[in-house]
Amino acid sequence: MAVVSCVEDDLTNQVQNLSAPQELDITFNILQDNSGTVTLTPSSSGAASYELFYGDGSEESIELLPGESTERVYDEGVYSIRLLAISLNGKVSEITKDLMVSFRAPENLVIDITSDPNTSFGVIVTATADFATMFEVTFGEDATLPAQSLSTTGETGYVYSSTGDYMVTVTAFSGGAATTTATEMVSIIDPFLLPIDFESATLAYNFIDFGGAASAKVANPDPLGNNSSFVAETTKNIGAQVFAGTVIELDEAIDFTTFQKIKLDSWSPLPAGAIVKMKLENALDSNISTELDVPTAATSSWETLIFDFSAADLTQQYQKVIVFYDFGNAGNSDTFYFDNIELTGQSPIALELSLDFESTLLTYNFDNFGGANTSLVSNPDISGLNTSSMVGNLNKSNGSQVWAGSFIELDNPIDFSLMQMISIKTWSPQSGITVKMKLENLADPNINVEVDVVNTVANAWEELTFDFTGITNTNNYQRVVVFFDFGNAGAGTDYYFDDIALTDGMAALELPVTFEDTTLNYSFTDFGGAATLVIANPDATGINTTATVANLNKSNGSQVWAGSFIELDAPVDFTSLQKIKLKTWSPQSGIVVKMKLENSADANINTEVDVINTVANGWEELTFDFTGINSSNNYQKIVVFFDFGNAGTGVDYYFDEIELTN
Repeated sequence: MAVVSCVEDDLTNQVQNLSAPQELDITFNILQDNSGTVTLTPSSSGAASYELFYGDGSEESIELLPGESTERVYDEGVYSIRLLAISLNGKVSEITKDLMVSFRAPENLVIDITSDPNTSFGVIVTATADFATMFEVTFGEDATLPAQSLSTTGETGYVYSSTGDYMVTVTAFSGGAATTTATEMVSIIDPFLLPIDFESATLAYNFIDFGGAASAKVANPDPLGNNSSFVAETTKNIGAQVFAGTVIELDEAIDFTTFQKIKLDSWSPLPAGAIVKMKLENALDSNISTELDVPTAATSSWETLIFDFSAADLTQQYQKVIVFYDFGNAGNSDTFYFDNIELTGQSPIALELSLDFESTLLTYNFDNFGGANTSLVSNPDISGLNTSSMVGNLNKSNGSQVWAGSFIELDNPIDFSLMQMISIKTWSPQSGITVKMKLENLADPNINVEVDVVNTVANAWEELTFDFTGITNTNNYQRVVVFFDFGNAGAGTDYYFDDIALTDGMAALELPVTFEDTTLNYSFTDFGGAATLVIANPDATGINTTATVANLNKSNGSQVWAGSFIELDAPVDFTSLQKIKLKTWSPQSGIVVKMKLENSADANINTEVDVINTVANGWEELTFDFTGINSSNNYQKIVVFFDFGNAGTGVDYYFDEIELTN
């Protein structure tokens, strides 16, 4: 027992005699990722434990044993780290050591600048850099503007006010004061691409004329039909070559990926039929080219011409657009204008009023609502005032909304400058229903106007007129909406409509011609000694009991070819029916009654049929068979001859009810 006690006393004395810890130090291991993470490891000789104070203003400390470390995140800066080293006997030594946290400047800064697809003068900037936490961007145009912030995964944009070269500066920030800056020059141009509208104040519209043509950008001389401020003018000077024209070179090749047609608004002083040629060429090799001819259809007014390049080799690069007017004829100092050159999916024939639903080149798309459904169908009742082949069929399904209807969108706004009424032929199984027509702006349907008309005919075609007098033409009404039996729910009824057209409110002179409409002017042009006028029916019996008829007098000694013609308001539509019937009254039988059809503009375009009558002193119906007729010849004049081939003897002949028949 005495021995053990002596040993314990000796150990106690040794511990009590230990000196305070010596050689104190703190090792700082700073992670080089700009995170501010620092590993702190204390060391000394003679310490049994440590208390380390982080020195970041938090007054926090941690107790550590020899060999242990602690981790702490610091902002960039200098920190006084205090360390207490404690021996086994409780003696304490202390040091304070400065920790300097300094972040690396961002490295490998890369700027990416792309064009803004939504605006010609806009750019979009993104940036990347190692150790960056954010960026700031200035765009080099206005030094008073503050820098725009940019995240490491985001983008920022800017729209320049004009063309020019600008220095874009990007500053990359890390977690500390060190930054990295890079610059990149950006060139802002107004790219000369389709569409071309000649309205830009920054573009230089350079025309390369050849063959005696002279072209320039000028103020629009005729805002009616084209409200652009500026257009291109080209004059084919006296003696200019038949191939005179002008070249416009684009900054990039035309992109035909979506559309393969180019439209051009054209104004020509020449009669309809003048050739406008458009040629596309490769910028480097003129042998790589394609061209199309389109005839004009208007004189001294704007029209839209469509050049369909879908059959061309569109894998080639076409950068030059060449326009020729009156191609094939030498210059005569005629001045032409063109505008709005652009890619389009539009048909070569514009979908506009009037709509007769007969074209094989147009697509008649209807949008339906409220339970209605409209499609094109064969005319179910080819009779009366509508003998056309195709019509619109609106089915108002059972239980459909009281406002169910359909609409069609035109390629261009309706031009109400001359006429402010719209006529439509309708067929309904009921009379006394409300037929509503509504016109809407394509971009904003809240811009609209509507008119109601009550029909008066059941199970037959009639023509309704919607009076839009006072309409605001600048509202650009382009959507035509039709409702049948408006205000009543659908009962599965079929309605039909056709021939939607602008009108002045006067009835159109077209087949059938009955001579009964007091609002029409039945004006005859006589020749060879004949004279025709409308009179009371002199023999209201048999197959013709109408009140008025036409009386043709073939005066004594008149030519063997004496006759009269009446000119319709529109060409005869031979789409469905190609025969014309006519009721006649003659004092003789066995005479030749000739009917001749002529084009209004060119009398050399004509066709004629002879029929011999079989009844004297009574009405009979003669049929003139024009089967196989070329309807595209636009026959608008109907010429009637009685007793053709014999000179006149003063005889009166009568005729009535000229109409298409099967």
